[in-house]
Amino acid sequence: MSNKEEENYFKQQELERHEQLRRQKALEALRSTEREGIKASLNTSEEIAEEALSLGFSAQTARVLPLLPLIQVAWADGSVSLAEERVVLELATARGIEKDSSAYEFLENILNDRPSDLFFERTNRVIAKILDQDSTSWSKMSVLELAKEVADASGGFFGLTKRIGKQERELLDDLASKLDVNSSADSLSVFGEE
Repeated sequence: MSNKEEENYFKQQELERHEQLRRQKALEALRSTEREGIKASLNTSEEIAEEALSLGFSAQTARVLPLLPLIQVAWADGSVSLAEERVVLELATARGIEKDSSAYEFLENILNDRPSDLFFERTNRVIAKILDQDSTSWSKMSVLELAKEVADASGGFFGLTKRIGKQERELLDDLASKLDVNSSADSLSVFGEE
């Protein structure tokens, strides 16, 4: 290799290194912007915003997080009924998630394509942390009550069977435990038999 070729080789290597650093800084800036957007959207800490970001949420889709237990309950029996989907989407729009938004599209996607159990497990931990803050407009009980509403949406058979199935009831009890809500006497109307 001649000196000229060697010099060109090292110049090319240096240019590639600079380009890689530039891309890395741009990605870090984008990540920081998204984290700040999530933090503002959820009115939460930077730590929780980072966890949400690591789960694939963006500033636009983070508002969906508190609705994920509802979706998990909808999927409890292996499929989401039209009635359950309608209730989830109505609750989302009532919470300010507009139909033409990225968040609404995200909701529709996970109502049509079930996320993994690991995804639900990880998001439930993040949701519990969000709900532990005083700064959120959500409460643990409101999330559980809305999840029960979803479970109740398509249950029962002409009033002859229980409206909430065994799988949904078990999941509601599990969510109450994960969210550290006493599901005994004070919330019997949410989890008890009706």
